[in-house]
Amino acid sequence: MASAAVLQGREKQLASVPQAEKTERLQWVQYMRSAFSPAAMLTEEGSINQEFFKPTKVVMVDDKKWGNNERDLLYQALEKHGVGNWREISAQYLPKWDDQAIRIKASRLMGSQSLARYIGWKGNRDAVDAERAVNKVIGDRTGCWKAGVLVEDDAGSVKKALNELARKAKFGI
Repeated sequence: MASAAVLQGREKQLASVPQAEKTERLQWVQYMRSAFSPAAMLTEEGSINQEFFKPTKVVMVDDKKWGNNERDLLYQALEKHGVGNWREISAQYLPKWDDQAIRIKASRLMGSQSLARYIGWKGNRDAVDAERAVNKVIGDRTGCWKAGVLVEDDAGSVKKALNELARKAKFGI
């Protein structure tokens, strides 16, 4: 928005312009508006119709809500189809949700931002919850638990912790 001083300066400039030139400029502006603006945007005199910019109707969006029922269905789908088979999960269990939304929800259930190491993995509710618990422990230990998921860091802390966990499991330590 222009300041008062700027507006006063413009008024002084316009005051020095001859009336014929002002009329010519106004006609040019009206011609350009009519040439490039939708008809409803202009009044009969060629000025801007402010009503044109107000919404004419409000469209209500049917927001999908993720609840306990959807979470239970996702647990069942992970047990049957496994991680990464989002299209099948969507088609068979959660048809209102797209692949990306299901992947994000599965990521939250598993407690891991990256599901790359889980592709093809199948597990029931207890197994999924156990993976989440392990991911939380690793995240808390490495400082990589962010917004409810394990997030990889540039230092490779998560990968090191996972390798250590696998080594301990292999040797029964």
